[in-house]
Amino acid sequence: MRVLLSDGSGVTSRQVALLLGHAGHEVEVFGAVGGPAQVRPAPNVARAHPAPAFAADPWGWLDALETTVRAEGHDVVVPFGAHAAVVSRSGGDTGALKGRIAVPRYRALERVLDKVSAAATLTEIGLPQPEALVVRSAEALRQAADPPLYVKRPVGAPAPRIRLREELLRLADELDAEGAFADRGRVLLQHPAQGPMVTAQSVFDNGRLVAVHAYRHLTPGGTARQGLALPLINEHITLLGAHIGWHGALSMDGILTADGPVWIGVDPYLTDPTNAARSGVDLVGALLGVARGDAPAAQKPGEPDVHTHQFAGALREAAASGRLAVLRELWNVTFRRGAYHHSTEELLSPLAEPRAIPAFLALCTTLLAAPAWSLARARRTPPAHTLTPSTWHQIRAGAPPKSLPTPSAT
Repeated sequence: MRVLLSDGSGVTSRQVALLLGHAGHEVEVFGAVGGPAQVRPAPNVARAHPAPAFAADPWGWLDALETTVRAEGHDVVVPFGAHAAVVSRSGGDTGALKGRIAVPRYRALERVLDKVSAAATLTEIGLPQPEALVVRSAEALRQAADPPLYVKRPVGAPAPRIRLREELLRLADELDAEGAFADRGRVLLQHPAQGPMVTAQSVFDNGRLVAVHAYRHLTPGGTARQGLALPLINEHITLLGAHIGWHGALSMDGILTADGPVWIGVDPYLTDPTNAARSGVDLVGALLGVARGDAPAAQKPGEPDVHTHQFAGALREAAASGRLAVLRELWNVTFRRGAYHHSTEELLSPLAEPRAIPAFLALCTTLLAAPAWSLARARRTPPAHTLTPSTWHQIRAGAPPKSLPTPSAT
């Protein structure tokens, strides 16, 4: 099949491109290829189509995507991140994308896309979460429970962990100044839970589970993963998808406590699928089948305890602690120690991509020479599919009216 990816600059899109290539599909990208999140573009991307900036004009982006698909005739479109949101808001099952893309109905998407709504939906069906509170004003935030707390805006910026009350008071002032509580704005406060982070991934066909996989994060940044066989995790994400009639890819992040998983977030899109693929669960293939309306059969559970890693991400993670940490990471990967023992790479293989070696060496050199500068440079460029408050406002408002052609003079 000829598959168009809605992004070519992120870690997930590179993994999907590689897996599609291994399965014999032709891969193209809508937008730029390559970026700070990866060492180099996936080698099997046949073509990149120009795309307007999504964050600035999501409806213009969608028009351009439909125009490209209509002209080129791609068999399937795989959306990443917030790209699915604007397709869902448009109806998703009409026009050039009909029968080519799997996105949920907009009513289902609204229930999990922002952090506050997702927490309410999980509460509604009884899925466990850390103790939490929704606040609707800066004053309520100032009077909230004592830290430690995570303060989560509905969309946009990552949730900072607040350790001191002084930090909470400063953040309340910042949120008030930026208008976070205007127009019935809300913020979610969540107490931390103790345990390793876990991710559950799935693909649904109108509420019917097609594929599911879970893994444990072995490092704080999630760059090393271990496949999990924990039926309770699968039951929880199955319950969520069935309850809201989900269609397409759905992921959940949680903390595996001594009493079982508690859920801290929902991602209404496909997340890194390589650990699942190495475990025997084909999330990407399931998503293609759902997009084409093939009603794919439910897949069997994968093999547990499969280890994978992303070395480039681990290097950047280490750079936050300085040069010695980068050197330690290089030592560990060279001698297959720690997280690299019995683990396979998700993003890059020097043997399969020898042309990537110079770029990889340049990354190592840069991180050793100036780790803080390198990290700051990477963080200045957010992923192309990131959902900002402004973008979400435009999507919720609906498509602007089409401009009418100017009548010709007579």
